[in-house]
Formats: sequence, structure tokens, C-alpha cells
Amino acid sequence: MSNVASTAASAGSSSNASVFAQLAQIQSQLAAQNDAIAAQGSAQTSNAIGTPQDFTKSVSKSQYNTVASATDIGTVIKGQTRVNAFGSLAAGDQADYLSFKLSRKGAINLGQLNLDQTRVQVMTKTGVVMADSDSKSGKAYDAYNAMVNGQQSLDSGTYVLKISRATGVKLTQKVNYGVQVAAGDYSKDYTTTIKAASSTAAISSSAAAISGALSDQITTMKNWTIGQTGTQKLMGSMMDLFA
Repeated sequence: MSNVASTAASAGSSSNASVFAQLAQIQSQLAAQNDAIAAQGSAQTSNAIGTPQDFTKSVSKSQYNTVASATDIGTVIKGQTRVNAFGSLAAGDQADYLSFKLSRKGAINLGQLNLDQTRVQVMTKTGVVMADSDSKSGKAYDAYNAMVNGQQSLDSGTYVLKISRATGVKLTQKVNYGVQVAAGDYSKDYTTTIKAASSTAAISSSAAAISGALSDQITTMKNWTIGQTGTQKLMGSMMDLFA
């Protein structure tokens, strides 16, 4: 094992208590959310078709980190692809911006982790807020819940996810996040790990090469059991992030 991997493993071992505390909290959140969705007969779910193909990449977010320089996490194609993104807001980071493309008009299935610490806003590519996970955001919150339940239709095009801290979470606190977007069932699963910005980070991920030496985190993600549910996949990724 390389020195870097050894250091990462050591750091992970020293924070096990925090890891399991965080995971227990996330499990509780997801269980409550899934129960609520199951209770709605008209809610649309996202399920794997057969044995889906898994694809992973690791990219650095832009040092500018704005709506215009959002990190591309992939294209959502109805009945074909699901995109996942995992990263963290370091102390002092105001927000991360992630973009995805919707190939054609249709309802999306939106997933989010760390509900009590993160706020997710769905925006147009020009920054107009369409949905907001903040319960005090009125109609935008209603739209967010509709997206979680697969009941909100969007036109084809590019959209931006703004990931920030929930109300009451201090700017000095590091916050891990996980989001995923699908449009019904999928046969290909794309996962992007968002790394800290660097002076050489490209504004668009189209200019970033997929890492030739993926971290232990990505190696673990590539070995996930194929065909996991969205909840299982998000849970596995958050464990890697907390390690």
C-alpha cells in the first residue's frame, strides 16, 4: 500500500466513532424519507434495469466555484442513466455548484444525504432557483419535494445543483454531501467524486481527464455491489467520505 493510502487508512481508523455516528443519523433520515415516499401511491421511483454498468470519475471543482463554472456530473437520460456526486464543503467554503444535463423533458428523481446539514437548490444554468430543500423556501420547497418523489417535470437542458450548509450549520464546520439525479429507471450509473479546487482545476469537467490513479475511495466505489438501490449507494459513498 502506498504512503498516501496508508495515511488515509490510518486517518479513517482514528475517526471510526464519528463515522458510525454520522451514518446512524443518515440512516434515520433516509428511513423517514423513504417511508414518506412509499406512502404516496403516485410517487415515481428510480430502479436499476437488470445489471447496470457502473462508471466512476474524480474531478477537482473550479477555483472560481460559481454557477457559471459548475462542475459537470453527467447527463441524465430517461430510462438509461443515473448520476451521483459526492464531495464536501471545507471550513470557509460557501457552496459547491454541480451541473447536470437532462436529455429530454421529463420528471426527475432527486436524492440527497445529510439533510440536517446540507441545503440543495436546483437552479437553471443562469442561477434562477427552481427548487430548494430549505423547508422555509415556500413553493421552491414544494418543488424540491416533488423532485424527490419523481413528480416534477423539467424541460431538457442544463441545470445546476447548489450545495450549501443548512441553516444553523457554522461556516467553520466541514460538511459532507451526496446527491443523485435520475429520470425513472436506469441501466448506467455514473458517480463523480468532487475534490478540492486547485490552481490548475478546469472550469468545466469536460477539460478534466479521469484520474489514472484513483484514490482508495474510488476503488471502493468501483467494487460496490452492482444493482444497489439509490439509498444503498449513497450510504456506501458517505462511509467512504467520512473515512
